[in-house]
Amino acid sequence: MILTPRGILEHSRTDAGRRMIRYASTSLICVVLTQILIVVFYTGFEMKAEPANLAATMLISIPAYLLNKYWVWGKRGRPHLRREVIPFWTFTVAGWVLSTGMVALVSDHVGTPHSLVRTISVMVASIAGFGLLWVMKYLFLDKVMFGHSDHHGVEEYEVEESVIEPAGATEP
Repeated sequence: MILTPRGILEHSRTDAGRRMIRYASTSLICVVLTQILIVVFYTGFEMKAEPANLAATMLISIPAYLLNKYWVWGKRGRPHLRREVIPFWTFTVAGWVLSTGMVALVSDHVGTPHSLVRTISVMVASIAGFGLLWVMKYLFLDKVMFGHSDHHGVEEYEVEESVIEPAGATEP
C-alpha cells in the first residue's frame, strides 16, 4: 500500500483494505460504547476509575470479539477456545492493564473526584492505553488468529493476474 491519498483509496477497494475499514469501524464502535459505560459507571454509579474501566472493558469485549470474528474477518462457526477466545482475551486483558495503568495515573492527580475534568481524563487515559495495542492487535488478528487460512494470497494473485498476458499473445 502506498501512503498517498490515491494509494489509500486504491487499497480501500481491496479485500485487505475493506477488512481494515471494518476493523477500524469495529474499534470505533467499541471505543464509543466503552467510554459510555465508563461515564455511567464512574459518574452515575460513582465507582472508582479503575473498576469502572475494568467493567466497561470486560462488558464490551464480548461484542468486540463477535464483531471482529463474524463481520471483520467473515468467520463462521463456533468460537474455538484455544485458537480464538484465549488469544483475543489476552489482548483484551493486555489493553485493560495498559489502560488501567494510565487511568490510575490520572484518576488521583487530575481534577476533583467525579468532576468533568477527571472524567474526561479517565476516558482519554483508557483510550490511550488501548491505542498502544491497537495496531499490534490488528496484525495478530489478521495474520494469525482469523486470517491465516482464507485471505492470504488473494491480493498477490490479483497483482500477478494483472501482469499475465492473454493466451496467444506474441512478444514484440
